[in-house]
Amino acid sequence: MGELLTPPGGRLRLLDGIFAVTGPGRRRHVGPELLRSLRRDRPEPAAAWLLERLAAIQDADPAALRRILLYQLTHLLQDHPQGELPATAVGFGVDRAEAAALVHAAARRARLDEGQRAAAESLTDDVLGHRIRSAARRAALLPPAGEDRPLAALLAELAARTAAVDAVLAVARRAEEQGDRGRACLHYEEAAALAGDCPRAVRGLVRTYRPEPGDPGPPVSVLVPGGVELRWPSGDFGDTRWRVVRLTRGEPAGAPLAEVPGRPVGGVLVDTGAGIGEEIRHVALPLRADGTVDGPPLIAAPLSVAPAVTEPAAVDGNGWIGAAWTAPPDAVRCEVTLTGPRGPVPVPPVARAGSRETLRVEGAVPGRYAWVVRARYAPKGGAGQGALSAPVTVPVTVHAWPEPVLTLTARPREAGGVEFRRTGGDGAEVRLVRWPGTTPAERAELTAAELPPPLDWAAPGWTRSATDDPATDDPATSVAGTSVPGESVPGTGGSTGDGRTCVGHPPPGSQTVVSAVSVLGARAVAGPSVLVEATLPVTGLALRRAAPDVVEVGFDWPGAAGTVTAAVTQDGRRTELAVARSVFLREGLRLPVTPAALSVEVHAAPRSARSVLASPGGDARAELPADVAISYELVPGARRGLRRGPAVLRVTVRAPGGTPGPDLPDFVLVARGDGGRDPRRPNGPTDGPAVCRVTGAELAAAAASTKTGTGTVEHPIDTAVAPGRPYALRGFLLGGAAASVRLEEPPLPTLVIH
Repeated sequence: MGELLTPPGGRLRLLDGIFAVTGPGRRRHVGPELLRSLRRDRPEPAAAWLLERLAAIQDADPAALRRILLYQLTHLLQDHPQGELPATAVGFGVDRAEAAALVHAAARRARLDEGQRAAAESLTDDVLGHRIRSAARRAALLPPAGEDRPLAALLAELAARTAAVDAVLAVARRAEEQGDRGRACLHYEEAAALAGDCPRAVRGLVRTYRPEPGDPGPPVSVLVPGGVELRWPSGDFGDTRWRVVRLTRGEPAGAPLAEVPGRPVGGVLVDTGAGIGEEIRHVALPLRADGTVDGPPLIAAPLSVAPAVTEPAAVDGNGWIGAAWTAPPDAVRCEVTLTGPRGPVPVPPVARAGSRETLRVEGAVPGRYAWVVRARYAPKGGAGQGALSAPVTVPVTVHAWPEPVLTLTARPREAGGVEFRRTGGDGAEVRLVRWPGTTPAERAELTAAELPPPLDWAAPGWTRSATDDPATDDPATSVAGTSVPGESVPGTGGSTGDGRTCVGHPPPGSQTVVSAVSVLGARAVAGPSVLVEATLPVTGLALRRAAPDVVEVGFDWPGAAGTVTAAVTQDGRRTELAVARSVFLREGLRLPVTPAALSVEVHAAPRSARSVLASPGGDARAELPADVAISYELVPGARRGLRRGPAVLRVTVRAPGGTPGPDLPDFVLVARGDGGRDPRRPNGPTDGPAVCRVTGAELAAAAASTKTGTGTVEHPIDTAVAPGRPYALRGFLLGGAAASVRLEEPPLPTLVIH
């Protein structure tokens, strides 16, 4: 403070008043006018505020600043290791003419410890504020006044006021003991006017004051984040000043009152000093302009400073009910009760994750429930049960949930269909859906609003299935082992006798994870899933026997299928072969066979081994008859003397299994001669006269007459119609299944007749 009063290079004199010494013989009295002029010259907000404050103090008491400076300098010198030297005072800015006297005076003053200094600095404020009990406690800490006449006078006045308060309290207590509450209240109010911080007076008012009709209602204490909010009753209190004190249950009757700092704003005052777990009561004392109590107090109801839990929430599920809340940081534990349609429900221990606590009760029946949560706080002093917060009630309704689908199976049907069979889901709507993303876990609890639309290719509704039929419920064609990874594995294709079925026709080329979901109102439960695949049909199937033991298979590859399955049936045996797309497009498909008749079926293979394959129907199938071969040769005629008779045509038919079929072609031998030495071979059955003809019936009869299916027919050549020699012969097959019968020809030289 002295730094603000001293000009640069100047000194202060303060033994006979405060003077700023600016040079030899030049000094200036520091009064309110000088302080305000200094304020105008100091632009710093803090310095300007302090100078204005000092000017106000000087206006109220011209000697106040001098006493403050002397008090500060005394303690500075007492705390300095060289405080007994005048040079030390000069170093603090004191004029040399007064330095020695100041040092001598400071040395005679009693040294105050930290507590005594605090008491000395607050004593006058307590007296001016009519906090007599606090002032008396501070005065008891000070050393005797000695020659300090102002201090002695202040202490004497304080002792007299204390005695007066005690006398009034004694009268009030006697009146209270006699049961005269009204008179006791008046005397307690008088004691509070003499000492506004007297705990016995205030507590006596709380015990004896009874509002009269027309008196304002009490203020309301409400727990808010960070403290307690005291709300004044509605009414016009004008510019009434208030002293608000906080009483705590269990503290000694004579314990100093805890005063709530600040002034009400808009009828609201926030008390941030209330201890957690304590029961408190606020008392608002109206004050006159001089700070004394004016009239009866406003007394709030007791309040337990036990913050309630926050962010309560309750949820229900399929046969369970849960609650969660945030516990206050100072709470020891939370106590929870649950009441349902059948009365109280036992609750398990609370699960805690940080400040968030949760509870879950299984086996809850549908109906209305109410959670009640209270926070318990440690007792003050470690005794008793501690404070319990106000209850927080969270109502919740446990709804009826659908029964889950227990199993879902699928098996192929004719014409590209698939039959779904399920068990469970009784009393609920069971939908077959395809999830756009990850398939929920089985028995996951869902809402109907989040379900995808039902499959558009599955028939709506379910029909009750009949009792198992071994002829139709073949496990080999069922859905066993076709579940999606992460889902439950469905059972075999067999019915349980009480299942329900529906039929769907998946689009060709599709692969669908079909899930069953049971729905009841707005709630749903996820069920098991199966993988259904509908392959594209194979078209353009054609067979060609490249050799007696090799068949070439051609077809149009079905869409994006990666593999097709080719099945060959021959001699009562069926052989399946997986054909990869890349191999087929690069090399084709050649199958080893026998000469016997055979059939080939080709269909697209499923992309997953777990799939239920919905065949599109009309699988590509082609048949190839047995490898029937017809051979012929010329046998020279018998000799007749020196000449040989006409040649004989020998035709042999070989039919595997002995059944060439009734539709064998006719064999015709054609001759061609052009007079040349090397006649040209006939190019077709009409490229020359027919010299011999064997019908298909003759060939079939010859083959059927043997167990091996190989028969021979011989006919002489009609030389009468043959052209002139030399001529060439060649055989051809006509009619019937000529295209499917292989003709084996003899060596060409044997077919030239000279």
